[in-house]
Amino acid sequence: MKSHLPERLYLSSPVWLQNLMVSVYGYMEHKRRYGGEYGAFLKHLRNNKLVKLQENKLLQKKLLASTIASAIKNVPAYQHLCSAQPKLSDFPLLDRQQVANNTEQFVSSEFDVKNLLALYTGGSSASPLKVYISKTTRQKTYSFWQLFYDNMDFNIGDRKASFVGRKLQEPDNNLPPFWRYNITDRQLLFSSYHMEEANLPHYIEKLNTFKPKVIEGYPFSIYRIAEHILNNSLTLSFTPTGISTSSENLSKHHRGVIERAFNCRVFDQYGSAESVVFASECERGTMHIEPEYGIIEVLTEFGEITSTGTGELIATTLLNDAMPLIRYRIGDLGVITEESCLCGRETFVLKELHGKVGAVVINEGRQAPTAAIAIAFEYLEGIKNAQIIQNVPGAVIVKLVKKPDFNPKSEDFMIWELRKMLGESLKIKVEYVDDIFPEANGKYKMVIQNVYQ
Repeated sequence: MKSHLPERLYLSSPVWLQNLMVSVYGYMEHKRRYGGEYGAFLKHLRNNKLVKLQENKLLQKKLLASTIASAIKNVPAYQHLCSAQPKLSDFPLLDRQQVANNTEQFVSSEFDVKNLLALYTGGSSASPLKVYISKTTRQKTYSFWQLFYDNMDFNIGDRKASFVGRKLQEPDNNLPPFWRYNITDRQLLFSSYHMEEANLPHYIEKLNTFKPKVIEGYPFSIYRIAEHILNNSLTLSFTPTGISTSSENLSKHHRGVIERAFNCRVFDQYGSAESVVFASECERGTMHIEPEYGIIEVLTEFGEITSTGTGELIATTLLNDAMPLIRYRIGDLGVITEESCLCGRETFVLKELHGKVGAVVINEGRQAPTAAIAIAFEYLEGIKNAQIIQNVPGAVIVKLVKKPDFNPKSEDFMIWELRKMLGESLKIKVEYVDDIFPEANGKYKMVIQNVYQ
């Protein structure tokens, strides 16, 4: 069970001390992310970035053989698959609930769980899931992130503005500054929960003062800033080398508004906390699937599993050796192709992505997008599924599907998280239901917004 104490201690501290806490935490995270294998693996990725598609396929084949052999030998969930020469097709499809219900069965015996990093994800479906990764996997993941940021001529230590799900101050504290500074990485973190129209000039003034080389974060939060800039004919005193978006679907409209306001390209990224896929846009706008991170297959509407086409995305990790998820139903629909891009890369490409549409919950001008709402659901213990519905201003209904081991205290934490994002005035009604049914397209919607369309 997650403790409230560290966050309460932070939120009750003065701003100068909060900045110090953010920087201390940033220093520790910097060492964990960019030490060990990070540098050598980043060099490897850069050296192999432009290899031909056939070479990428051969490399994937080699990595997959190693992943499968290790999984069958060391992971309890796969040890019943006895085959002299196991293939990917020997593995059944794996869904989120199977992993959530039997987490420890998917952890490799080569690792001590106490030495692994536990990641919690609610995802767009809100079905809580815990995933373990090793220190090396984390470092290599950040090597992929830097390879992505190479497209924006950005390096660690360049100034960066971040609009993500961090709770930087109490939602009812509507006084600036709405940002905190991580001195180690020269990163300015902005609150996504205080972006009311009246507060946006403060955000823009600080961006003009800070002059970040790159802006990253939730598309909707960055869009709010961009829309205000255009609507008020404001002029920025800087031009970023790029805008990095992730965690929510990026619509063409939002992309266009952001690019016009900031006068630079938007680079979108697609991934998952389960460490099964990493895809990102190059300077030509192509969403390249990183061949050494994972393999993506497509489950078509006819029940066939193919390497390209349209359908449900099935992912197999090539990176997370501590908890290898093989043929995992990631929960998104999309279109996969294999292409030679004008940027010089030859990879499988995520041509279209359907799902993870980012609805928002709104209270008194504060907005929490889907990716942020997922944080409140991450630590619900004994919950099979969750959904939040807004039918009237100032109030939400939270539907929970309980399991036998449900912990009522985790409900209190969820309510505390939601009000921390959206204000104490938010009315929250919790309903326990037998099931939460999918939409017509088969996708579960975590956030249903019926007031603010």
